[in-house]
Amino acid sequence: MTPLRVGIAGLGRIGRGILRANHAALAEGRFDIKVVCDVMPIDQVAYLLAHDTTYGKPPFTLDFQGNDLILGDKRIRYERVDRRRRPTEDSFAALREFDLDVFIDATGTASIADLRAVIERKVARKVVCTANIAGCDMSMVYGVNHEQYDPLQHDIIASNTCTGNALAPVAYVLQKHIGIEYARVITIHPALSDQRALDGYHPTSHLGRACAASILPTSTNVAASTVLALPELEGKLDSLSYRVPTEIVSIIDITATLTRDTSRDECIELFEKYARGDLNGIVQCDYGAWGHQRASIDYLGTEFSAILQMRHLTVSHGRQLGMTLMHDNEVAYCCRVLDVLGVIDRVKAASKLKLVEPLRA
Repeated sequence: MTPLRVGIAGLGRIGRGILRANHAALAEGRFDIKVVCDVMPIDQVAYLLAHDTTYGKPPFTLDFQGNDLILGDKRIRYERVDRRRRPTEDSFAALREFDLDVFIDATGTASIADLRAVIERKVARKVVCTANIAGCDMSMVYGVNHEQYDPLQHDIIASNTCTGNALAPVAYVLQKHIGIEYARVITIHPALSDQRALDGYHPTSHLGRACAASILPTSTNVAASTVLALPELEGKLDSLSYRVPTEIVSIIDITATLTRDTSRDECIELFEKYARGDLNGIVQCDYGAWGHQRASIDYLGTEFSAILQMRHLTVSHGRQLGMTLMHDNEVAYCCRVLDVLGVIDRVKAASKLKLVEPLRA
């Protein structure tokens, strides 16, 4: 089969992470990324891809020539766009020539109208956005609801959020087998680029405080993101986030009241079963190292959506559950975005096969 032809708009942490993840295992890439867009000069894009403070050098050589980024032996067209306009807005003519199957919007600035225009103007057949933009046809969490993807109905697919991809698989297992009456979810999240290095103006005032000096409580959409994938949890989840002065790896702490009595052993058995089976590669049950607890930085670069801290899983009075998970909020999420592409690719291939089979008969 011909590899899925992909374009990416936005080369911030997530856009660059998707590029890196796509080429980390296969030199030619898991998918055929034909073109990428951003407001930066191409030399800055190459520089940031080649020198990553968090993850170090990529597992491939990197250069640029003219309007091409060169990842190993793979050439990817780079389209620089006007800083005053959205990348989806002024690159249609340049992108049409690539006959894209999927256009990934990782800009964080696109509206649903922008994304619909990508389809309407025949830039790409499908759009995957790295945020839950209102009006998307589906918010997909791989491992939870990806089988609900319908190519006839879903043109604009959100790949949910990093914390949504971490919480939803855990909530899915609990809701399916035990039931959740109510859960309070706390995320302990590394500082993000919207914060200030030094005290300064910010539309959300406390996020304008120096990010390396304080723990900052703020809102999070993890509960709402999880409900998009598991609508049966509507009204049952509350969430709060603490931004902390660390570089990477996020923690989610869950306190839940369950629908029926259970035990710690039953919960451990459930999560172990899913980690080996349906959620293999998505959920990992972690018991530490030689009897010692790991630090968050030890999970740097891990591809699991949720790494369950099994020694901290508790069940009190039959129905009160407490558990903690960690996840690399960049690498794991970028891997799930690629998994979303994989779903689109498999369904596309299956559809073509169904069209061909009658002809063979």
